[in-house]
Amino acid sequence: MAGLSVVETEQTAGSAGAGLRVENVTHVFETGAESLMALKGVSLDVEAETFYGIVGPSGCGKSSLLLMMAGLLLPSEGRIAVGDKTVSKPLPEEIGVVFQESSLLPWKTARENVEFPLYLRGIDRRVRERAALEMLELVGLGEFANHRPHELSGGMKQRVAIARGFCQDPDILLMDEPFAALDEQTRMTLGDELLHLWDRNKKTVVFVTHSLTEAVYLCDKVAVMSARPGEILEIVDIDLPRPRTYDMMATEKFGRLRARIWELIRRTQQR
Repeated sequence: MAGLSVVETEQTAGSAGAGLRVENVTHVFETGAESLMALKGVSLDVEAETFYGIVGPSGCGKSSLLLMMAGLLLPSEGRIAVGDKTVSKPLPEEIGVVFQESSLLPWKTARENVEFPLYLRGIDRRVRERAALEMLELVGLGEFANHRPHELSGGMKQRVAIARGFCQDPDILLMDEPFAALDEQTRMTLGDELLHLWDRNKKTVVFVTHSLTEAVYLCDKVAVMSARPGEILEIVDIDLPRPRTYDMMATEKFGRLRARIWELIRRTQQR
């Protein structure tokens, strides 16, 4: 099955990328007799092979927006599309998701967890095992392929979850604060590893985070959202060269970009 192994994916990187469009999306949660507007008129154009960040104050609807992109939640108004296809249900072959919690199956090994989405799609056992082992090697966990989740640290579990997301070989990978529960050293290390993996596979990535440093370091563009109901305040272009290096965090330009994003968030919190 072409595209499932890391080698095959690397050879075809960029040939079948897909972007994602969010068109005037509003979402209202109905809570009994009351209604809560979480998002209001959100529009985004996520170009293919872009590492796209979303930041904003707590409760602004970032995670709800990501769930709609994944087809796990329907907007009250508006449309989300991949190419000409409206996202109205999960599309696992086109859109993968990595959540804040690793959500690994405790009775399965790291390899079995990584290959599980391919098992659900009926992929041949030898093909999916090879793909899973290659992805685990890429995230530095080749020697832990036969370990179960309780034998792995928090950072290692997230590596497995990221490997599982990439192993599906989707055009688009959605990531909802995947490093939020980790200590700062581990999340910086994993962020750097994620960039190396993304550079090798060139997926379209939408990355939700509360860390402004993380957003500037990882992303090409960052959508800054207002307090609830979430609206797009500004799309900040992160015009830093790639590959990114830790030294960039100490530069004046990095600081200006981070300060610009923080100023937008600070203003909306004061409304």
